[in-house]
Amino acid sequence: MARFTPPRDPGGPLPHPRPAVAVIGWLFRSQWRMLAMSTLVSFAFLGAQQFVPYVVGRAVDDGLVAGDRAALYWWSAALMACIGVATVTGVASFYYMMYTAMDTDFRVQRRLVDTVVAVGSRIRSRTDAGELVAISAADAHALSSVSMMFGRLASALLAFLLALSILATLSWWFVLAAGVGVPAMFLLLRPLFLRLEARGREFRDRFGEQTGIGTDAVAGLRVLRGIGGEAHFTARYKTASQASRRAGVRVRRTAAGLEFARLALPGTLLVLVLWMGAEMTLDGTITAGEFVALFGYLVALTRPLGYTIQGVDALTRAIVASGRFQKLQDEHPEPEPEDERPWPAGEPLHDPASGTSIEPGLITGVVTGDGKGATELLDRLAGYAETGEPARIGTTPLGAFGTATVRRHVHLLEARAQLFSGPLRDQLDVDGRRTDADIMRALHTASAVDIVGVDPSLIESEEVPSTGYDLDTVAGERGRNFSGGERQRLILARALLADPEILVLDDPASACDAQTEARIAARLARHRRGRTTAILTNSPQLLAVCDRVQFLAGAEAVAGTHAELLQQAEYREAVTR
Repeated sequence: MARFTPPRDPGGPLPHPRPAVAVIGWLFRSQWRMLAMSTLVSFAFLGAQQFVPYVVGRAVDDGLVAGDRAALYWWSAALMACIGVATVTGVASFYYMMYTAMDTDFRVQRRLVDTVVAVGSRIRSRTDAGELVAISAADAHALSSVSMMFGRLASALLAFLLALSILATLSWWFVLAAGVGVPAMFLLLRPLFLRLEARGREFRDRFGEQTGIGTDAVAGLRVLRGIGGEAHFTARYKTASQASRRAGVRVRRTAAGLEFARLALPGTLLVLVLWMGAEMTLDGTITAGEFVALFGYLVALTRPLGYTIQGVDALTRAIVASGRFQKLQDEHPEPEPEDERPWPAGEPLHDPASGTSIEPGLITGVVTGDGKGATELLDRLAGYAETGEPARIGTTPLGAFGTATVRRHVHLLEARAQLFSGPLRDQLDVDGRRTDADIMRALHTASAVDIVGVDPSLIESEEVPSTGYDLDTVAGERGRNFSGGERQRLILARALLADPEILVLDDPASACDAQTEARIAARLARHRRGRTTAILTNSPQLLAVCDRVQFLAGAEAVAGTHAELLQQAEYREAVTR
């Protein structure tokens, strides 16, 4: 058997108005070879068990009752063969079940990550973190379960047909009892499945709400403590947690009823058919060996019935999970055309909504009089805006280019950007193409060489350190082992290493002291000389090194140098408040 190899491209859900058909259909279509093998092996596993009662019955009649020792040996050998096939195929069936479960989990997780990456920062306004965690944990598991149980479910139906065929050799009354009794049993179970689906959906909603509240509370714990809101959010989380608990109890209560029915209904059918068999044995219609075989058939039949109920249960949970997963997939952008127009290098970046123009090869400062609309302006300049008139590069709207093309040429460093956990070398050099000298130059510009072990006394030196640094310094989750100012400087260094054609910075030194901010301003001007750079800030030290400044106040943007604009009272008030 081959090792599990994750697929390179998991693909995506099929276009269909029903989420269950779209998501589960996508998984089954991409896994059809594995599912076919799982069904085949599982059918061999269950089918071999269906023949065991037949072999035992023949051994009783042809060997024990007839007193034929040779026949008894032959049928004993056949019994060993059936058990051997069942043992080998049982192990193989479990292997394929695990294989398909891992494959499904990988595909769902990979698609989830691809969606988040494709949507980018806009995901925050569309789906909360708790929902993403719930999809990654609970929904992925539910979808994995339905793939895992598919082979067993399909093989259980085939094994049931095989059992009916074997029962037909004894009496058509047995076929009628089992053929009518089993479908009737599932009709009785249908209300339980529907209730389980509804309660599972309710639990899924409550769990997502609880996770979202917990994620928000942890992320804002410092603020909550500062304003005295910790107790309030704790109470909210307790309320949501209790709602999840009650919904979970209702789900488990329904599942317990389903489990009871799974055991009781087949048992009832078993007693009914055995009573019929006992009557027919007493009447001489069937032999003692055939009655023994009948008992074995019915016992062996309980396993396919159990697998069928488990498979339907897994399908019910997967239907609930498909709705949430598909809702997130609706945010996934369509593949970009391969024949898109070329990027017009060396053209100005213009925002018609505000009148802001970022000239090529210059460092442009952007000042907003009251701070309103700053986030929307940054989103438009970087091509993130979803509504309104888009920014233009030259005369072409950014929306005319694919997302990947815009990201290659325009890089936005947001104030809320985060570090990730791991060695700083990997955090800063995200594509692994920079040398240590390149990384240290970016850190020097960001006045962050002291963070990687350079002697703090050298931080003001204009020479880039070539020794005494440690780029394997590990950043904790979101860089929480660094101060706010340290994180901001490291993130600035990361943006500089990306070296985009157009770099848009959102107040890149707001968390730094005045001395550090002045040092960053001077070095940033040298580092980005001749490269198109926009800095949205009200800091006089950063604005002083800009080639030109655009002041957004009123209906039109006013342009000039920082020194020239200081002659205006409104601008002077905006940058010196």
